[in-house]
Amino acid sequence: MKKVININFQGRVIPIEESAYDMLKQYVESLRKFFANEEGRDEIINDIEGRIAELFGDSLKKGATCITDDTVNEIINSMGRPEDFEGEESNVHSQLGGEEKEKEYKFNAAGAAETSARGRLYRDDNEKILGGVCGGLANYLRIDPTIVRLVFALITFMGGSGILLYILLWIILPSRPLEGISSTKRLYRNPDERVIAGVASGIASYFDIAVWVPRLIFAFPLVLGIITSIFRGAFWMDVDPFPGIIFGSFGGTLFVVYAVLWAVIPEAKSASEKLEMRGEKVDLNTIKNTIQEDLEGFKSRAEKWGGEFKDKAQQFGQEVGQTVGQKGQQFGAETGSALKRGGRRLGGIIAILFKAFFLFIAGILAFALLVTLLAFMVAGVGVFPLKNFFLEGFSQNFLAWATLLLFLGVPVVAFITWLIRRIMGVKSGNRYLGFTFAGLWFIGLVCGGILTYSIVRNFDATAREKHEYSIVQPSTGKLIVKVPDSKVKVYGRWFKMDGIVSMNDDSLFLNNVRLRIVKSPDSSYHIYSHKFSSGRDEGAAVKNIHEISYNINQSDSTVWLDRGFALKKGTKFRNQGVQLTIQVPVGKRILIDRTVSRRLNWFHVGNGYDWEWDEEWNSNNEDWNSNVEYIMTPGGLERIKTKEDIEEEKRRKAESESDDNNDAVEQYKKSKEELQKEYERKQREAEELKKELDKPVDTTRYRYKKQTVMNEKQVQPAVAEEQKANVLPIEASRLLMMQMVY
Repeated sequence: MKKVININFQGRVIPIEESAYDMLKQYVESLRKFFANEEGRDEIINDIEGRIAELFGDSLKKGATCITDDTVNEIINSMGRPEDFEGEESNVHSQLGGEEKEKEYKFNAAGAAETSARGRLYRDDNEKILGGVCGGLANYLRIDPTIVRLVFALITFMGGSGILLYILLWIILPSRPLEGISSTKRLYRNPDERVIAGVASGIASYFDIAVWVPRLIFAFPLVLGIITSIFRGAFWMDVDPFPGIIFGSFGGTLFVVYAVLWAVIPEAKSASEKLEMRGEKVDLNTIKNTIQEDLEGFKSRAEKWGGEFKDKAQQFGQEVGQTVGQKGQQFGAETGSALKRGGRRLGGIIAILFKAFFLFIAGILAFALLVTLLAFMVAGVGVFPLKNFFLEGFSQNFLAWATLLLFLGVPVVAFITWLIRRIMGVKSGNRYLGFTFAGLWFIGLVCGGILTYSIVRNFDATAREKHEYSIVQPSTGKLIVKVPDSKVKVYGRWFKMDGIVSMNDDSLFLNNVRLRIVKSPDSSYHIYSHKFSSGRDEGAAVKNIHEISYNINQSDSTVWLDRGFALKKGTKFRNQGVQLTIQVPVGKRILIDRTVSRRLNWFHVGNGYDWEWDEEWNSNNEDWNSNVEYIMTPGGLERIKTKEDIEEEKRRKAESESDDNNDAVEQYKKSKEELQKEYERKQREAEELKKELDKPVDTTRYRYKKQTVMNEKQVQPAVAEEQKANVLPIEASRLLMMQMVY
């Protein structure tokens, strides 16, 4: 009979025999002595203990009640003893060399795994999450269980049949604990060669392929989708960068697959997990080599980061060292030994957190900048046909192309180049490439600024030209205003803004027309227009006005207004517009058709005040309705009341009177309630006074007083006393009278 104790070993509660615990303790102490002079000895011992704890956990999962001496001996033999590696190291270096010995071991282990019998298919109780189906299939196929689980997950996401297949295998296959395959590789995310999450580098390590292959498989469809979206948006004005690029077509499928792999595949954190990822034997020597390689890599990265701050740190140290040097040395001598190991780990943690935070912020800014540049580039390409109507001369066209290609295109090309280099794992040997991209982008920025200034100068001057249209006075005394469909048909549109402007490669149609209605100075209707345009100078603005072709037509009492006007190819857009004014004489009528509000840009009804194109209006802009007759009065337009308007007015008046009556009734009820309350209060006061008067009189207070003669000063106090004595009867009488009134 042996004593069993519970120990906390690497965060696991392990039941172990006391003798086995002594063996484990001696083994760990021998490891500490063996690695005493090795760099990173604490990390090596910690990873070896973590591996032993994993093996203890596997043994307990298989049904063992506790860890016995045999279990500890088996694990020690598999991990190796320090004295074995001392002799093996000299033997290996003298005969085959360390690398050949390791390759021989890999070959022999792989061969043994391939030639061993597969046996019957079971569900694995040791590697189960739900029912052990994936673990059993992985044991039978000699692959990592994570691969089988991913296959089932993908089948489930694609068609939903993965769940049914899993349930069927769960029912059919028997269950038993299965022995793990020591030579089987495990699929992990590789943290040492990761760009995003280490999924691609982990897959490359598992299948022994170059890391750029899976990265290219995942990234190429996404990059191709971005490029095709840019060209599609440029030529078809159909830009949907998110979520179409990410979740659309084959690239979206790979994006989802990468996200699933990121969530399912664990990261290789410890040295033993990294050895399993590469398919190497997990023993003392390999764990030591792996940790030392990680330390060397971290040291090189730390030296690289530290080199950037070396000069400033030295300068700062020289300035401060003179004042605090002695105290700092004394404090460092006292606390250096205690904080050395903790400071090393804390420094590593701080460096990792700082780098992660910096990369996160930089990634967000880079992505936002890229999306912005792509949006501007797509917009620039999309509206590029407008250049024939905005730009003039070779210089402006050249500057526009330079701005598009250099200012917007160079950052996109630079980002794609950087992304491809990261995917391929290629480091740029040419340090001038970044300066070249920056220089080209700056040239594009300068070209954009010059182009903007040149275009703005084309709108410096503004000119107007008035034209009066000759119309026949309507015999009925009523003018009807309508706007027909545009006579200009624009086919094969490149650009459209909801009726304001539409264009193709040879014409530009503008709906820059405003209409206002004012009082006529005489007894006739008048229609005149103000055509206006901008230009580099007044002469150019007048020339642009002459290119505007706007007409009106009359049919009896109906006037038809053009919806807009077209600019032919060669005519530049300089904010051309037309302002129409219809003058209505006093006493005459006008009817505004519904098409006016639907097809004209602005409509204004005036009451006699002047109104200009670029001014805002408040008091001189009145409410109006389409298909309703208005009559011009000395005070402005007024709506002619129809039968329906009269009935509506009567209905509103009746509702108003009803509301007034209801208010009067409510006021009467309120006054009655207040009078009733006042009456009740006065009645209570009268009753109290009556009770006071009904009290018996005390006759003993009356005494004979001798009448004396009083002077004027003595008479006044006596009169006052008499008045006070009469107050009570008078007040009582007044209250009684009020009670009688109520």
